[in-house]
Amino acid sequence: MDTTLLIDSTTVMPKEFIEEYGVTVIPVPIHADGKEYRDGVDITPEEFYSILETSKGRPSTAVPGLGEFLSFYNGLLEKHSKIVYPTPSSRLTGVFNAAVQSARQVEGAQVVVIDPHEEFFEEGLHAVHSSDPRLEDRLVEIGRLTDPIIAVMNTDFASGGAGLIAIEALKAIHEGRTIDEVVGKMIEAKRKTGIYLILNTFEYVVDRVGELQAFLGTLLKIKPVLTLRDGYLEDVAKVRGERKARRKMIELVRERVGDKRIDVYVLHSLVREKAEDFLEQIKGELNVGNSYIDDIGSSVGRYTGRGGLAIVYISREEGEER
Repeated sequence: MDTTLLIDSTTVMPKEFIEEYGVTVIPVPIHADGKEYRDGVDITPEEFYSILETSKGRPSTAVPGLGEFLSFYNGLLEKHSKIVYPTPSSRLTGVFNAAVQSARQVEGAQVVVIDPHEEFFEEGLHAVHSSDPRLEDRLVEIGRLTDPIIAVMNTDFASGGAGLIAIEALKAIHEGRTIDEVVGKMIEAKRKTGIYLILNTFEYVVDRVGELQAFLGTLLKIKPVLTLRDGYLEDVAKVRGERKARRKMIELVRERVGDKRIDVYVLHSLVREKAEDFLEQIKGELNVGNSYIDDIGSSVGRYTGRGGLAIVYISREEGEER
């Protein structure tokens, strides 16, 4: 196939898709206790959360180096003429910027950037914005570019949110869609995707909410419901107890999608039984098509801690087959 999908390990995607379609995954570095690990390669989720709970400093994900990006790009372009790479939110990590700047170093490559934020330097790049009233014209221009092409998308999500967008890109690629159609499908998927999550502890977000709020939240057994909006992590509700928090997440999804069919990705941090129970609850209350369960991943798990739970969804139009 002319086009191939590239993701990094912060994007959570069902393993069956990765294995069946041969998706290439860049392992993101994790720094903890003075050591560097490669996410998904030489550190397991259990080991990650153990370090999170015992380390003096919180483990952090880093950005792969320029040479690593170039190695992946050049390797893929030996077999394909086009690469699409949906990245996690550029508000949360520097992966998007690094991926774009590395793509610019690929000899002869036309670099398409999808939804860069306002401060992003765009000279010499082919920028596409989801909100552009002339989006269709911009996509036509992308379709006329000469190979090789590297299209890097700022999904404004992370973990399974970026994963659902990646699935849509993968399906479009294997339907034989052109590069402009694949980019269009990614943008459409981004508009229809949402995520809500709850923390099991305030311990790892003290620097974001303040020590007093974290103390009171723990004391009162408050479960903040968080979302990603325009790439930023925001709290949208505070409820007491996990049962009410799950209920609130389902209500928030229903407010967004109504009776539309949705594909659902339930994510967890080492509480699979809870995730399975939550998925059954979701299926009983919402119009669910495809569904998946997975670990939430290091990029979000470092904030939720062990016991975190999330629902990611993508809505479907009537008659849409996916």
